[in-house]
Amino acid sequence: MLFLKKRNYFYFIVILGFVLLDIYLNVFIAKTSNIVFQLLLVILFFPLLKVILKGTKLNYYKNIGIVFHPKWKKNLIFGFSLGFSFWLIKYVIVYLFNGFEIVGVKNFTESLILFFFVIFVFFIGSFLNDIIVRGYIFGHLKGKLNGKWIFIISILIYVLDDSWNEGFSLSNSFFSLVLGLSLTYAFYRTNSIWADTGIHWGLNVCYGIFNGMLGSTDDGIFITVDNPNPPIFLEIISYIIPLLMFLFLYSFRKLLTKNSYN
Repeated sequence: MLFLKKRNYFYFIVILGFVLLDIYLNVFIAKTSNIVFQLLLVILFFPLLKVILKGTKLNYYKNIGIVFHPKWKKNLIFGFSLGFSFWLIKYVIVYLFNGFEIVGVKNFTESLILFFFVIFVFFIGSFLNDIIVRGYIFGHLKGKLNGKWIFIISILIYVLDDSWNEGFSLSNSFFSLVLGLSLTYAFYRTNSIWADTGIHWGLNVCYGIFNGMLGSTDDGIFITVDNPNPPIFLEIISYIIPLLMFLFLYSFRKLLTKNSYN
């Protein structure tokens, strides 16, 4: 009976910590318009995370996959290349089949500034999100549940969590589910966050080049106009591309280096 009480208390603290971190990211950081204050909140995220990890007895960042193992840069670069390439393929296909039209390009100075912000902001956003929905989940459930169950739980949490950004709908949930396969597998395979964040960061950067940071057709480096009546099959591309990305990642999984530090 005492064991059950301790276990229930542990899960209560873990869930509470997750909720606090998720709200902190998606409400306080994401909704803050002042860039200086936003950066301060990002910096304060890590002391908050540290306090929560101490409360759940994990104590160290490495226990949730934040560890600079010898090949972490290789995993990050591989992940970024994968995410960016597949998302670029998606945009090329949609463009070729008249899903949108490119009507202009921002000047060099504007493009350079925007590219810098896209690279920086989307890295921070991807990294923090991956810490919460994958690193935190795997770190706390490792050794308590079968790895496959942790994999499924992490994907389902990602699907629910993504509704912060896109709202809840069946189509968006299915998209998040398919995309979550690659992100979650990258963490599961490497036992660290870098390949996962690399994929997430790469596809977000490609998205930002076309849509900026606010998701508008005139906020990116390329100024685009959406086709009001695109071919119906283009909707399916949004699901096929992330699925193909997962199959590619799984086929070349040996290129990922596993962290053996924890």
